[in-house]
Amino acid sequence: MIRWRDVGEADALCLARCAYAALTVCFWPFKSPRWLAELGTEHFHPPLGPFSMADGYPGFGWVVLVEVVVYGLFALWVTGRGGWVVGASLTAGLTLLSGFCYAAGKIDHDFVILLAPLLLSVSGISPQRSLMFCVGMYFASSGMAKVVGHWLDPGTQASLSWALQYYHGSGKEEFLLRWSLENLPGWAWEVVDQLTVLFELAVPLGMLPRFRKWIVLSVPLFHFGTVLVFGIDFARLMLVYVPLALVCWGETKGGAVLELGRRGRWIAVGLCWLGVVAALLHLWLRGRMGSVPLPVQPPGLLLFPLFELLVLGGMILRRRSGKAGAYSGSGT
Repeated sequence: MIRWRDVGEADALCLARCAYAALTVCFWPFKSPRWLAELGTEHFHPPLGPFSMADGYPGFGWVVLVEVVVYGLFALWVTGRGGWVVGASLTAGLTLLSGFCYAAGKIDHDFVILLAPLLLSVSGISPQRSLMFCVGMYFASSGMAKVVGHWLDPGTQASLSWALQYYHGSGKEEFLLRWSLENLPGWAWEVVDQLTVLFELAVPLGMLPRFRKWIVLSVPLFHFGTVLVFGIDFARLMLVYVPLALVCWGETKGGAVLELGRRGRWIAVGLCWLGVVAALLHLWLRGRMGSVPLPVQPPGLLLFPLFELLVLGGMILRRRSGKAGAYSGSGT
């Protein structure tokens, strides 16, 4: 069903695809502009890019058609059939819906997460490296946006501006937000500005084995600090982290390889198919995409960086045990 160099890697890749599909369908439904067409062209404000060439939102019928095609591509993609064509089509469909959804004015970094179906379908490229690329690009795009937004200007203190906006404008009272506003001097907020930009631009170094361990362990710590002060929800990044952990465990050579077998793979795929059908029926019957609510309010926000730390820490420990097993095996 899924041709790969190693049986364990094939199983891990199957689970990675199933995890991405399940998380998307059940917890973070893909963005859709199905109701934005009613706003009219006066509310069509796409960011700089290919969507700026459109005259307005697509019609409701076209949006529904693309949604149905995307669900069908999910069902086909988790089986591993169709290769990069199915993966590229799924990424294109998700990007099309997401791009028009954000044409109402909001800009996000979802486009990086939407590359995962394509990158997990290209033969000859390590899925681990592909997903590390997604993580790196997610942070780098955020860092570049901050550079353009003058975060590195010593006179801006952009992080302080965001903290004031969250506290007074949004009424947030996170664990350390009020304390930080009352006790941190201006130069400390400027240090936060500089370190945030430098860290986000440095995350792509995780593609290199020499820096990977330090990058993947520092990312959860960065998220812990951001959640404690600003209360920003990063949970959507689980769409990349869970498949990343699965393919890394699958590539371990010391007996910790994920082995499902044909029956296990079809059970995983079958559950994904049921999820896709249920989500499609919910869309048709309720007129909107449903999702299982997650605790994204304090203290639930801490669950994401905590799980992220456990996943990435376990990933490194498993790779170490795999190498140790390989060395001991070679000496006997």
